[in-house]
Amino acid sequence: MDPSTLSLFAATPQQIEASSRRTGASAWGNGMTLDQYVQRDLDLQKSECGRDGKLMIWVLAPRDDSETLDFLCSCETFLRTGLTARRNPSSPSDPEPLIEQVECYGVASVFTPPPNRGKGYARLMMSLLHWILAGNNLSPNIRFPSDIWGPQPVPPPGMGNAIFSALSTDVGTFYESCNPDNAARTKKNGWIIRGTRTARWNPRVDVPVTSAITSTTGNWRWLTHEEINQVCTQDAERMRADLRARWFDVSSVSSSKTKILFTFLPSGGVEAFQRERLQYFWEKENIVHWGVALSVPRSDLTNDFTNELGTVQAFVAWTLELRPPAPRTLVVTRLHVPSPDYIPEILRRIWEYSIQHDIQVVEIWNFPSELREVGYRSAERWFVPFGGEEGEFEFERALHLPAFKWYGYGPQRMTDAADAVANDSTSEKVDESEIEWMFNEKFCWC
Repeated sequence: MDPSTLSLFAATPQQIEASSRRTGASAWGNGMTLDQYVQRDLDLQKSECGRDGKLMIWVLAPRDDSETLDFLCSCETFLRTGLTARRNPSSPSDPEPLIEQVECYGVASVFTPPPNRGKGYARLMMSLLHWILAGNNLSPNIRFPSDIWGPQPVPPPGMGNAIFSALSTDVGTFYESCNPDNAARTKKNGWIIRGTRTARWNPRVDVPVTSAITSTTGNWRWLTHEEINQVCTQDAERMRADLRARWFDVSSVSSSKTKILFTFLPSGGVEAFQRERLQYFWEKENIVHWGVALSVPRSDLTNDFTNELGTVQAFVAWTLELRPPAPRTLVVTRLHVPSPDYIPEILRRIWEYSIQHDIQVVEIWNFPSELREVGYRSAERWFVPFGGEEGEFEFERALHLPAFKWYGYGPQRMTDAADAVANDSTSEKVDESEIEWMFNEKFCWC
């Protein structure tokens, strides 16, 4: 393979369909016909998280035949909104962090047809993708190796400004060496795996249901898909305050190395994507509720969308993975509680829901550390660890591993030379170990 003869291109409509048919014909399409899978992909392009160009499909193809349907491999990207917190470069001595709303991307559906595997195509595609997503923000010390890869790929208008991106890997550390500046597999400047803790439980079937699934206790209420979208809008606002609080927590510890906090936001259809992508499997069961929340009424805001829901103090949202032959699984997409006191009621509600819908497995990614003691103690009443009573309530999973790539703030956000040095990921730099991924939960998976 001569990499200089290839490049990364935004897929044409014909290539988009070809990519969908390739992936649908693989194990990814299990449980659906090929046409159903292709239609599912079309529907996701029109969804809130995909429309208006937020979902893009990319193909690695010859430079002299960029529209070929015989492209070598493909991937998808979702433009998303995130938050970051850092020391304010304009006022380094100010303890108040600079919290910014930023562009970021989720990367998904990296697929190479079997005849093309083992030839370096996927690694080259993912290395080039950095320049599409964040070409304007990469460190000045990172140079595009045009002598090896040919001319740098040109991002479409409006792209190239990502501060970070993330993907989910089922191939271990492969993406760590998808570097933006060289093909050396020993260098690890790609997507770094972070946060694989997993709680995986079986609902107990020998515990009596204490109340009907449709009843409410106090201000707890079951949430529809549409109501969860409203809750996620509130949640996105609250995350800003949570980032600020976390910044002061880490700053108060003298041994802390944290220089950056970042998160995706669940609003804008991001959390909803977790249900929409699986709708084919659950829509036949007439499922209505997808979470539960404790809210305080806000009757004074008669024209505000929170009038009915109120201000949500605690909530949990989930999706259902019902694709056969895997066990019927409830995966928590987002969990927010202001204190551990709320966890027992939330877990009881998840258990009741699981019993009603014949859920065999409940899964939570990166259960917050401050909630684990109360959470796991409460869970023992309603659940058993996956694998039996002697199993562990938490383990490090081997698949669907979240991985991130930090690009930096770019020259448009630089305020002085010192900030430029802090942004440079190859000199004094912000090392991956100094970056904390907050709210690394299922909602941001794609």
